[in-house]
Amino acid sequence: MKKAPAKGFRLIFGYLGLFLAFEGVVILFPLLTLIFYPGEWKVLLDFIIPAVFDIGIGILLYKLLVSGREKMRFKPKEDAVLLVLIWLGAILSGALPFFLTQFAFLNFGDANASLGMSFSESFFEATSGFTTTGLTLFPKTAYLDGTISSPLGVDSCSTYGYSHVFLFHRAFMQFIGGVGLVLLLTSIIASRQNFKLYFAEGHNDQIVPNLAKSAKIIFAVYFGWVVVGSLGLWLAGMPPFEAICTSMGCLGTGGFSTRSESIYFFSKMMPLGEVTNFSYVVKSGLGIEIITCVLMLAGATSLVLHTFALRGKFKDFFGDIEVVLAGALLVIGIVICSTSITYLYDEGQGLDFLTSLRYGSYFTVTSLTTSGYANFPSILKLGPVCYLMGWILMTIGGGMGSTAGGIKQYRIGLLGKEFYWFLRYHDTSDRTISPRVVRRLGIVKQVDDGAVKEARNYTLLVLVFFVIGTVALLFFPSLPGLSQPEWFQRCFYEFMNGFTSEGMSSMDYVAYKAAYPGAYNGFIWILTMAMFFGRLEILPIIFALWRFIIDPIREMRLNAKKARPSLE
Repeated sequence: MKKAPAKGFRLIFGYLGLFLAFEGVVILFPLLTLIFYPGEWKVLLDFIIPAVFDIGIGILLYKLLVSGREKMRFKPKEDAVLLVLIWLGAILSGALPFFLTQFAFLNFGDANASLGMSFSESFFEATSGFTTTGLTLFPKTAYLDGTISSPLGVDSCSTYGYSHVFLFHRAFMQFIGGVGLVLLLTSIIASRQNFKLYFAEGHNDQIVPNLAKSAKIIFAVYFGWVVVGSLGLWLAGMPPFEAICTSMGCLGTGGFSTRSESIYFFSKMMPLGEVTNFSYVVKSGLGIEIITCVLMLAGATSLVLHTFALRGKFKDFFGDIEVVLAGALLVIGIVICSTSITYLYDEGQGLDFLTSLRYGSYFTVTSLTTSGYANFPSILKLGPVCYLMGWILMTIGGGMGSTAGGIKQYRIGLLGKEFYWFLRYHDTSDRTISPRVVRRLGIVKQVDDGAVKEARNYTLLVLVFFVIGTVALLFFPSLPGLSQPEWFQRCFYEFMNGFTSEGMSSMDYVAYKAAYPGAYNGFIWILTMAMFFGRLEILPIIFALWRFIIDPIREMRLNAKKARPSLE
């Protein structure tokens, strides 16, 4: 007997159920921290409730809609609809643990467990996490802003008693979001639908012909980097818990930190380094900075290029158009930023050369990789040149198929090459064959007009979104004490922070909420949309809206037109 087909929205929501069940399991992972911090058990239900809801609803949707049916292929734009729903489901699931803390009865009567985060703030935080942005509304009292009290790194938090569970939750969201929700499920469950979802999510890194095996290799490489990075950060002086969270955040190019001052906390605490009582452990702020830079660069590099480096194919690695461009941008950025900080830091006070080099180098790396970690007190102190350089670097972003945001280095590299080819071959005869080749992912290939057109169109689309988003934010009242040019600068930079997933904020959200509680929610919802659109690279969302809105309207008109003759 032939099975009934599962197609259209039945297929979409059936597969959504599968992903929701997976997301429910993901939400339970932060509870592993209770093994090491059992005193934080009272927030258990804040995670279990959304996880059980996801798993239950997910299994129900899958069983009712697609189980036992013949699963048809997605029609045009349906994969985009599913992808958007998957990400919205993950973000909502990630937001609920923050939000549910305000209900004391869920925390066994402990009102002190509340983070004081509204639903809007919780959704913002989860969006920032899964999109690997790093903009945060996490209360300062919940950070580990105590001290490192032993060589083995025993951390302390004097104000909020449940920090570790939520700090790990934030870091894990960035790791999962950076790797990709579809990629992770693809590595577990094979399906013919996975191909379209995989590439719609922004991956172009199919290492071997088998998609599930490619996903497993990519996840293994990322997980290996987390292990190596955590060990390195611990040896450099970070407490083990913070080393793991920071390693996941750096590799996900996210920016969430365990300290409210980010990496600057360790930089100022251990500026030059010291050998502890354990001779094999060297506490060094500089060491932590170097390791986090390596992790951020690794996260912003295509996973295919990682495999080239691991297999010793250094020519393919260093000759790749993305690596060449990234290397050039790093050198240019470090020189310009370090020089400007020497003279313009803190409104012209300036810094010594070595400190300027340290700040300028770190700022360049964190901007290009769209990570948002900082080894300096505030971006507002770095000066206008760094502000501009940060905008340029975060707009370019990391590599295709990496965890970083931005337009992506491959697209910018193609546009640069196209301009070079235009100048070089401008006066040549039409009959002359003009080679237009680049080295990409181990292959020297001819660049077709379609690839250049896609790069040009997407870059234009991003710039249009920058303008629209900035204008939207400018409708809100400015922070008290800021002039209109300063407010424009803040709005422009903040929207780009969200859209490119860079996350190095220049806004005082606490002061803004206190001054304009009504406008505050609208402001953060615009940034939430910026983060979401930026992570999914705009087009899947446009296609999903098209399938939900435009296509039904067109079908209604078509059906009405067909029905007209029969009525007459």
